[in-house]
Order: sequence, then C-alpha cells, then structure tokens
Amino acid sequence: MNYTANKDKTFFDTLLFEFKNDLLAELNIKKSLTDDEIIELLSSIISEYELEFKNDFTEIFLYNYYKNLLNSPNFTMEKIISFTKEKKSLENKGKNEVLKAERQNCKDVLYLYNFAFVTDEEGEDYFISQITGRKIPVSYKVSEIIKNNDIFFVPPKGDPKLRGPHITSSFEYDSSYWFKFKENIKEYINKFEKTHTQDYLDDLNDYRSWLSKYRTLKTCIDLKRQFIEKGERHVKN
Repeated sequence: MNYTANKDKTFFDTLLFEFKNDLLAELNIKKSLTDDEIIELLSSIISEYELEFKNDFTEIFLYNYYKNLLNSPNFTMEKIISFTKEKKSLENKGKNEVLKAERQNCKDVLYLYNFAFVTDEEGEDYFISQITGRKIPVSYKVSEIIKNNDIFFVPPKGDPKLRGPHITSSFEYDSSYWFKFKENIKEYINKFEKTHTQDYLDDLNDYRSWLSKYRTLKTCIDLKRQFIEKGERHVKN
C-alpha cells in the first residue's frame, strides 16, 4: 500500500472509530459492534420511525417542501415572486434559475428521508425507503409536485382520476397568485406545527437526526472501503 493511501485509510479509520463510539454511547451500548451490525441497528431504529409516520408522509413531504421553498439558501420563493413581478410578455429571463432552485428543494426532501419516488406498472405512485425497502403511499398532490418540472405549470385542483376530460392545466405568471401562494404555504406550515403535539414534532426531529447519522456512518464506511481498495491496487508483489 502506498504512503498516501495508507495515510487516508488511517484518517478514515480514526474518523469512523470516533463516530461509532459516539453512536454506541448515545445508544448506551457497552459492547463493540461491527460496521454492519451498527448499520443494521440504525436501520431498525429508522424502520420504527417509518412505521410511526407511515400514514403521514404526504403531510410531512408538503411541510418540508414548503419550508424549503420559503427558507432554503436558494431563496426560491423570493425568486418566484421577483421573476413574476418583472416578467414581460413572451420573455422568460431568469425562469431557468427559478426552476432549478425549486427542483432542488423538492429533491432535498426525498434525500432527507432517504426515499426514492416510484411509479409502478399500474401507474400508482409511492415512496420506497432506500434504507428499509418499505413501500410508503403518497397522495396525488405529492406526485404532481415531484413530477412537475415547471412550478409555473399549474394542474387543475382535485384527483386526476376524478377530473372531467375538459379540465386543463395552465401556466401561472401572475405575481399576485404567488404572493397568495406564499401566504398559503406559510399557513400550512403554521397549521402543521400547531395541530401536531410537541412529542410528534420532537419524534420527527429525532427521526431526521437518525437518518443523518445513518448517512454519515454509511459515507464513512464507504470512504474507508474505497481507500482500502485503493491501497490494495497499489500493493507490489
């Protein structure tokens, strides 16, 4: 193994060792566990949270997505309002920047919960947990947000399966519409936080914390293994 690979391996060994020790201390586990055993343990904790919130992920997705629109470093909501206020007929200057920011806000929610969005052969949409493999149902509203690559393209309200054949979608560039939209999503966030108990909100925060720990541990393990493989490729006979 060459010097650089060995140095990198030592660094990630130390990083992983410290992170695992902190995890085991938090879980009040005294004995040593392998990497795979800790991954399995974290997966089981996350599975319990998935079961707790299984019927709430439509609400949870919307809650996090709307918070991202309002509060993300992309300033998406402000970009939307600025674009619609300054937009001139047939001009789309700045639109791509808005669309990119909104798509990132959407993807960030899926990343946060380690979900893949899947459409099956029958056309049904759902989330798949990339940690436990659990299938999680979501509403058509969530599906529309995830599938819609242009936030200004506004589908008609209601379940698509129940809409009449003559109802059409439209493009919405009226800034007053988006001012109202901003107030509506702020109201949704406030309502979500007021209508759920503090224990529920604390559990949701804890769930996200364990997801973050899982991702960090997986990243450390993967990097360690990469450097081991890198070192093995440099071994001389």
